[in-house]
Amino acid sequence: MDITTVNDRHLYSGTVRLRDPERPGAVVELVDRVVRFGPPGWLTVADPGGTIALYPTSLVVAVTELGEAHDPDQPVEG
Repeated sequence: MDITTVNDRHLYSGTVRLRDPERPGAVVELVDRVVRFGPPGWLTVADPGGTIALYPTSLVVAVTELGEAHDPDQPVEG
């Protein structure tokens, strides 16, 4: 996905890597998450169970395997 298509109004699926504030130098990997870029300065992350968390962008190391999130109740076009 081209980074120019990423905005704060859409939901994406991906893997999030975060700095672990409790263990300096450690990184936590959150696989298969729904992410939203925003509110400004924050990354909104939902796990498969539906828990939603906000992470300050200062903790975000990377967001990879980024793709459009799809509603499981809606058919995928294409």
